Amino acid sequence: MTQNINLKDIEKKAYRDSQQDGLMEVTMGLILMTFGGFFYSPIFAFYILLIIFSGKIVEFMRRRYTYPRVGFVKFHEENPKNSLTGVFLFEVAVIVIMFTLISIFGDVKDYSQWVKWSPLFFGMILVGPFAHAASRSGSIRYTGYAILSVVLGVFFSLTEFGSGCTGLILYLVFIGTFLFLGGLAIFIQFLRKYPLPVEGAPDASK
Repeated sequence: MTQNINLKDIEKKAYRDSQQDGLMEVTMGLILMTFGGFFYSPIFAFYILLIIFSGKIVEFMRRRYTYPRVGFVKFHEENPKNSLTGVFLFEVAVIVIMFTLISIFGDVKDYSQWVKWSPLFFGMILVGPFAHAASRSGSIRYTGYAILSVVLGVFFSLTEFGSGCTGLILYLVFIGTFLFLGGLAIFIQFLRKYPLPVEGAPDASK
């Protein structure tokens, strides 16, 4: 009997399998922790280097640990113009929502109000990449991350702290630590689930 092949489902499964090593969470968590932890540090300028080279670091790790275990799949590259347009529209929507919230609960001309609600702003911004990953993979794990980022954003925005940026710093460190440790646990589980063949394996990405 002939079976209908759903290419979308196949692509989602392939993408989900490619992300099962947890390295995306490890990298994103490290970036957020660094952003929060070195917010007032003189070496904060080096933070940009972590962002620039994060993709290469993840690719290096996957060539060493992921591809030899589960293989390599080259996905269809998205149109950069469409991606940038989507990111721009999403960020505009977040700004509009934040402007509306501050208008309701405070004064939009008061800078301290924007600082106070900055954890929620960052939490809503993070919804973008998590929602994108959830759409491509069909994995509920990324939906959970998106919900958590907003919930924590609300919590750290409503909690009173001594200085203005404390809530934002704590939010970034907390969500970053959660993603880093969660990703590390997933990565360790991945290595145990897919041990290297006894004879070794060639680089599947070549």
